[in-house]
Amino acid sequence: MAQWLILIGLFIKSYGSSIPVTLASIPIYVYLIFICRQLWVRPDKIDAITFDPKVTLWTFIILIDQLVMMGISYVTTDHPDFTRGIMNSSVNTVTYVGSIFLIYYLMTLLLDSQVQFLKFVQGTIKTFIGFLVLVLLPQVVATISPILDGWVNLVGRLFEANHFGREDFYTAGSYTTTLHRVNGLSSEASFLAVLLAVVFIPLILAALRYNYSYFKNRNDPTTNKYYWLMLLASFFVLFFAKTTTGILVIIFASIILLLRLDKKRRKQLFLLGLLVGCLLAIIYLTVPYVNDLLNRFLFKKQGTSNRLGGTIGLLLTFLHFPITGVGEGFTSYFNFKFVPVSTINNWEFQTIFQQSGYPIQSIWGGWLASYGLIGVGPIIIFIYHKCRQAVQLYQEIDRRSDQRLILYQVLIESFFYSLFMLGVLALFTFSWSDSIYLVIFFFYIVMIKFVGRQLQNEY
Repeated sequence: MAQWLILIGLFIKSYGSSIPVTLASIPIYVYLIFICRQLWVRPDKIDAITFDPKVTLWTFIILIDQLVMMGISYVTTDHPDFTRGIMNSSVNTVTYVGSIFLIYYLMTLLLDSQVQFLKFVQGTIKTFIGFLVLVLLPQVVATISPILDGWVNLVGRLFEANHFGREDFYTAGSYTTTLHRVNGLSSEASFLAVLLAVVFIPLILAALRYNYSYFKNRNDPTTNKYYWLMLLASFFVLFFAKTTTGILVIIFASIILLLRLDKKRRKQLFLLGLLVGCLLAIIYLTVPYVNDLLNRFLFKKQGTSNRLGGTIGLLLTFLHFPITGVGEGFTSYFNFKFVPVSTINNWEFQTIFQQSGYPIQSIWGGWLASYGLIGVGPIIIFIYHKCRQAVQLYQEIDRRSDQRLILYQVLIESFFYSLFMLGVLALFTFSWSDSIYLVIFFFYIVMIKFVGRQLQNEY
């Protein structure tokens, strides 16, 4: 089952705006079936489901805080139709917390050996290749030619997550054929960029860093060409996503390689980067399509006033409610209250936001404004301790020079790449509550816990 988890997580299409977000897409139900089957087949594994008292206590505190603040914010707002509603938000918060525990315990039950960790990673790589061939590359073609529009529109209608209230994104059939930007199965191109950056690209970068083959479970420089091909293909897709986030992902991934490759390959990559940079400069100056694309989404990007205003509004909301937050789904009223007036004189604000509410334009701002320090603080502390543990395990594996442990060193490296991408890109917006992010996060957490036990038991 481990090899199917990321593939299932890609199908994030929501099947109803009135249904709580967590319950509106397919993956959570499939994961529930998986965990039930696992417990049915291996009832002895129920012993692995334990509850840490500190985690249980903080979960209870956060839930109570959220429910109370949702009630206060609902009474405060003069536009309840701009919120998710008191019942919808409450149910969604409770079910999302439930999904966190569900996916964590599913990963704990499934990932109980090196073989299972390998199956998960191999399944993730295979999923990326299939996603690339069946969805992403046809969408790239659709951005410049209508030859594959039929296939792209079919995939879009069946599996593409949609923005409710933004029918203008799909007038030609799908997001890609309408806006000529690659979005995968996500509701926006930038959301796809974050998905690739957090879930797939870190595993590829770590494999390149160690000349490692996930399918042979050993160092094998001969397979590097395949990982390079996957990385370049992801860069190609990100370029045609035509989003600042995608271009930033390309830059971050390139910097990671320059910092982490060995000296010889770092020099080769640097020289290649200079060559590619010169080539891009020539293309930028001579090809109008590339010139327009880079100007619109990087060098002369416009239309950022709502993102800036929304981020400022969220941070000011947090400063007014630093401990408790205002409740998940209730930031819109406070955004309108605190947004700088200088950022609201644009078409999107006047036509969309004032009619449907002010969406979260920065995930970090949304987390802080919604959950406050009660919600965000414990998570940051938890991740900090896991990072410290991961560094210690990495150093211990390095000292042992045991070939059987190299996989874990590669995965720890990938964990930090994924965490870096998530932390930086959360300055912008994406669908962070999708199950796939919980799956990849808890994959790394369970891996760190497993390696810690394994190394301890060997003494």
